[in-house]
Amino acid sequence: MQVASLTNCGLVRSRNEDSCFVKADTDMALLVVADGMGGHQAGNVASSLAISAAEKLWNKLDCSVSPSAEEARKIVNHLVVDANKAIFAEANNSSSRRGMGTTLTAGLLCGNSLTIGHVGDSRAYLIKDDRIELLTKDHSLLEQLIESGQVRPEEAQNHPQRHIVTRALGLSEDLEVDIFEEDVDDQASLLFCTDGLTSLVYDHEILDLSKRIADPQVLAKALIDLANERGGYDNITVVIAAGIGRQRL
Repeated sequence: MQVASLTNCGLVRSRNEDSCFVKADTDMALLVVADGMGGHQAGNVASSLAISAAEKLWNKLDCSVSPSAEEARKIVNHLVVDANKAIFAEANNSSSRRGMGTTLTAGLLCGNSLTIGHVGDSRAYLIKDDRIELLTKDHSLLEQLIESGQVRPEEAQNHPQRHIVTRALGLSEDLEVDIFEEDVDDQASLLFCTDGLTSLVYDHEILDLSKRIADPQVLAKALIDLANERGGYDNITVVIAAGIGRQRL
């Protein structure tokens, strides 16, 4: 398994409020993306605190022992909850940071079993052969408008309310975390990203580039370059794990 991460400020914003983390050891990997929000209320601080929680978790994990499905769910849920507590506490301790928040999409891969903790509108994709599958569901006003039939899916990328999230870390002590579980085929890839990518690059284009570029670091750069070619009006972050699983006899 190969892992890679890349984050870019884009062409419009002066500060990168995205953060990311990826580590792999033997059969285990942790992939995390966070998209800070709040602007002058220090969205970059919020996303950095979320990633710090991921780093602490990874340093505590025993990668030689694969957790059960229930243990994996608890590990991922604790990661998101702990990140939320840290951000909420920091916001309350500083008036200049009050109101800051972040999305967080974190995936713990143990062998071929993936457990995702998700809050906000960053995304996780599974890519295998000619298929790309969105594993998460956006917590956004736009997603609600699509579900209610007020907006057609093909209108989403250019919709003026596409960046309004309905759930984020740091805004409340109480937090609802979506947990997703997925069996990942050998040689599949995982791609986690912030909406700076998906607002400008379609899923089928992500798939097409992934089929043509085997190196995950090169793929991450190609995806970010494409988003920037189309305006790059948001920060863009991509985390990839490629070649998952080992050959079985």
